[in-house]
Amino acid sequence: MDCRNCEYQLSEDIEYCQSCGAKVIRERITLNQLKKDFFNDVLGLDNLFFRTVKTLIIAPYQVVLEYTSGTRKRYMNPFAFLAIVAALSTFVINSFSDEYMERINPTQDESLYEQLFSLMNPGKDKNAISYQEEYIKYRDSQVELNVNIQTLLLKYFNIFVFLFTPVYAFMAFLVFGKKPFNYGEHLVANAYIVGFALMIGMIFFLMSLVLYPSMYMFSSIITISYYLITYKKINNLSIKDTIFKFLKFILVSIGFILVIGIIAIVLGVIIGIVFGINGSLMEG
Repeated sequence: MDCRNCEYQLSEDIEYCQSCGAKVIRERITLNQLKKDFFNDVLGLDNLFFRTVKTLIIAPYQVVLEYTSGTRKRYMNPFAFLAIVAALSTFVINSFSDEYMERINPTQDESLYEQLFSLMNPGKDKNAISYQEEYIKYRDSQVELNVNIQTLLLKYFNIFVFLFTPVYAFMAFLVFGKKPFNYGEHLVANAYIVGFALMIGMIFFLMSLVLYPSMYMFSSIITISYYLITYKKINNLSIKDTIFKFLKFILVSIGFILVIGIIAIVLGVIIGIVFGINGSLMEG
């Protein structure tokens, strides 16, 4: 048997490599093992972070396959990697979110609206003036609402992505099956992929501040392509099979969203009923 980290020849009963000192990994990944590796490696950044990023750029499937097969000293722990990138990207996006929102929602030119209104209402009809004032109030309120929603999604999107990584792994498990990966190994793959996707999103976000605001949206296309290429290599899929799996993944995602929506509606109704009953009792 050879060491999976340095390829030094080992005896069958040895626990640690005599050449590089790495622990010999024989068992498959489990959730308990992932938790243990996370707390052991989260502070051991060294140069593993940059080595992991470099390989994720060149051959993401290599990182996933080697880590799940036991070559774990060569790369950063997937959850430490995901946590660091999520924290960094959240900090960067929150720091420049106001500038980004100003670029995608430029201030309305009031003089333009006044000129258009003058052409449409040369006689200055009072009813028309009142309608114009109401329209401007409504428009401003809608713009403010849209900006608030966009700002909220922008600031907390990376956090939601981080928290939903186990869900992505479960959907990948449903779509691609348990061969060659079990759920824990799908979790590793998605942690690396999501972490790298957040990094790509952060880069495009910074580019959108300098160049064109809509560039940030292109990171989604790159992320989807990156995800498909990685899983195509891992599962040795043809292009046809990859497209089929992608469509299946979309259907599973839609089903998950519908289930979450139904649960949210049911909970909302239950909470409304409970609070309604409590309110009636308090009034009584």
